[in-house]
Amino acid sequence: MSNFTKLICTAVLAASGATASAQTLYDNFETTRLVSYPVVEGTLVQNAANPGSNPVNTSTTCASYMRGAGQYSVLVVKPNNAKMADVTPYKVGGAKRISVKFRSPAAGVTVGVVLQNSRLNTAAYPTGKFGTEFTAVTTVANAWEVLTFTPSPAAGGQFDATVTATDIDQMLFQIAPGTTGTGTYFLDDIMGPELLAVAPPTNLAVRQLYDNYDGTRVIKYIAYKTSGGLKLDTLNNAPGTGNPSARVARYTRSTNQYDSFVMQPRGAAINDVTNFKDNTLHMTLRVFSTAPGIAFQITLQDSTVAGATNYPAGRNSEYTAITTATNAWENLSFNWVNTPSGTANTSVNEIVLLISPNTTTRRKVYLDDFYGPSLVGFVPTATRVVASDFAAFAPAYPNPTSGMTQLPFSLKKAAIVSLAVYDNLGRRVTNLLSGEQRPAGQHTAELNAAKLAPGLYTCRLTVDGVALSRPLSVE
Repeated sequence: MSNFTKLICTAVLAASGATASAQTLYDNFETTRLVSYPVVEGTLVQNAANPGSNPVNTSTTCASYMRGAGQYSVLVVKPNNAKMADVTPYKVGGAKRISVKFRSPAAGVTVGVVLQNSRLNTAAYPTGKFGTEFTAVTTVANAWEVLTFTPSPAAGGQFDATVTATDIDQMLFQIAPGTTGTGTYFLDDIMGPELLAVAPPTNLAVRQLYDNYDGTRVIKYIAYKTSGGLKLDTLNNAPGTGNPSARVARYTRSTNQYDSFVMQPRGAAINDVTNFKDNTLHMTLRVFSTAPGIAFQITLQDSTVAGATNYPAGRNSEYTAITTATNAWENLSFNWVNTPSGTANTSVNEIVLLISPNTTTRRKVYLDDFYGPSLVGFVPTATRVVASDFAAFAPAYPNPTSGMTQLPFSLKKAAIVSLAVYDNLGRRVTNLLSGEQRPAGQHTAELNAAKLAPGLYTCRLTVDGVALSRPLSVE
């Protein structure tokens, strides 16, 4: 990254006779949230308590940022559904300034801002970087102040000459560039260049509920690719205002360095994911974890190309979110961070969730209300069918199981009944009943799950040609 030139803000403003101002409040971490943070090198908490109110900042909530240990640790700020208007007024001699309320553990800390074109910035530095740099220097320790950023021309070879003042769609902060400390800083009221709305392209994916573990499920879980243990449709461990749902999923991360929890759409392909890759839309997942700072990553990929040992082949895009709560439900919103390969945005057919990637610690988390890119031509239904006018299929018990399992069902009249168990690839693994005549009343079939490999299965009861399904987890 570039070296930021330290300039004295007041001297430049006096010379220009300009007023230091910016037109748009990007984020006050309370009511105004016009931006997302697709790249965070370090840890960003977007709902931190104000560590010390003063006349500069009396807000209750702000952001805390612990910079990464890298020499040029960055925090990227990207407007949602927008790009920046012409940033010429923010260049040297212009009348406007980027600013932020800032709290630092020391005076004399340099903070830099870079403006970029995000689509070009995927290539090697400085591709995508605008030709003006912006700097400010803290003047107090452990107290809020307003940092107003002074512009200066970027040095030769330190910017992309193809990026013009009308091409900017993101900016990044560098706190203490050229150092390797990991101090914690606080930000509030980020003010930047005016924004221009960008109409999303047509025929792209929208957000769709994938699974709420209470009746809506449009994805299937690929047991043979999944590293950890999954229990579907279990009781909510902490019902309340954070998540009033009756049922959720429980996932226990394995000790694999890159534990993979693999899902695929059920019955339809995933739409073009372009507007998730540019952060126009965000995947979300309700999570209950034991600690803040746990990284969650989603990878969208083409399963026909992506393999366990050929990264980055087939990986279309990666998205991250970080937990902020301790033993409480929160809704994580995933930001795009990386495009590992040139896999087409229309070729995604698999979703991989990584919990605390690049670690080997076993973790138990609870999951609910997973929203992702919509499926092609999918018509959602309110609930999975577990009953008809003439029959009802009760949940298996015990579930999960590793031994004998009961599969209860009832008939309102005599009927021809079949009952089979299928794996996640749709292959029938066992037949319990095959076209048998059964009288009206309560019935129970018995399954010896010890004969099945651990994983997720579907028990399908067919009554006079009508199919009813229940999930089963084998441990």
